[in-house]
Amino acid sequence: MPDKYRLIILGAGFSRPAQLPLAYDLWKEIRETAAAFPSDRRASKFNNDLEHYIEFRRDAAGESLTPETVDFEDFMRFLDVEHYLGLRGGDTWSQDGNEGTIVTKYLIGSILARHVNALNTVPDLYIEFAKRLEPDDYVITFNYDTLLERALDAIGKPYRLFSTRFKEVTQFGGTIDNDRDEVVILKMHGSIDWFDRTGFERRIANHAKMGAPPPKDIIFSDEAGLGLERLTDGQSDPLKNIYRAKNLKALYDKDLLFMATPRILPPSATKLLYATRLNDFWEGMGNGGYYNFGMAIVGFSLPGHDDYARQILYSLVTNYQRHKWETDELGRKKTPLAIVDYFPDAASEANFRERYRFVDWSRADLSGNGFNLGSLDKIFV
Repeated sequence: MPDKYRLIILGAGFSRPAQLPLAYDLWKEIRETAAAFPSDRRASKFNNDLEHYIEFRRDAAGESLTPETVDFEDFMRFLDVEHYLGLRGGDTWSQDGNEGTIVTKYLIGSILARHVNALNTVPDLYIEFAKRLEPDDYVITFNYDTLLERALDAIGKPYRLFSTRFKEVTQFGGTIDNDRDEVVILKMHGSIDWFDRTGFERRIANHAKMGAPPPKDIIFSDEAGLGLERLTDGQSDPLKNIYRAKNLKALYDKDLLFMATPRILPPSATKLLYATRLNDFWEGMGNGGYYNFGMAIVGFSLPGHDDYARQILYSLVTNYQRHKWETDELGRKKTPLAIVDYFPDAASEANFRERYRFVDWSRADLSGNGFNLGSLDKIFV
């Protein structure tokens, strides 16, 4: 029987030991790949969007930028605003974004998939992390990759990727299933292996109305080859039509660009514009931390493009550190908040502490050596 009910928050630093790129390196690879697109392909509109953004910053802010000096997150914010407000009118590409955003999402997926697929086996660090997770631990991750899922699959530990499992769902509500021992993983920004079936179902219905043969889909017509699984169990929420393509290699061996878009939020300062269309994981999360008896933050440095997360982590951390800190009625006692990050020098540690100034450091254990095997004993006390 679990007694910790841990809450673990993961950022990009969690995936860094597996050599997955951080935001700066990811943007560099996206930019260089897109620059090679032929000018006669629709994908080249990414470069047009980038030029338009540079022109905007020059005329509106007096900045002289080059593609190399563009702030990735602000560029994505620019595209998000344009798409959300429908500024292109009839040229608005799809619900997943205009061309520049679609190219970015596709390249994020293909680049991260290439790095994950290059791992012949799941690194021992992630296997050991997965082994130490217990049923009812909640993992909140801001990462798009599938490292944690692969580690859990490798050791056969049950998990789910949604908040609540239902035994059955009716028009009047649902019956919650509490009978399974599972780790809960909530991927707040989506995943490179998630795809939405809604558009395909709409095309199936339209073909049927016209008496035409059923349509084909690059994802959903290859269910066995891609290892498709429905993400949720009968929930009527934003994830109800989302499927996982567990065969990541076969998935990104396909030419997905403009044919299918992974269900992810791009690294934009305005990603909250689209968050409710992706999932409802944040609902009620402001009350988290009260009844958790273990909490850790791994590799999440509160980057500027995720500034909204500061408000959320403030609630989680203060709830955890200020309430029920002493032994509860069942004899359980909270362990110090474990924070694991990487500080190459004193100045970077001071900057980190400033970003997390709401932490009560007398009730926290800060490790600046990065996520490694030694840090596991701090995370899983």
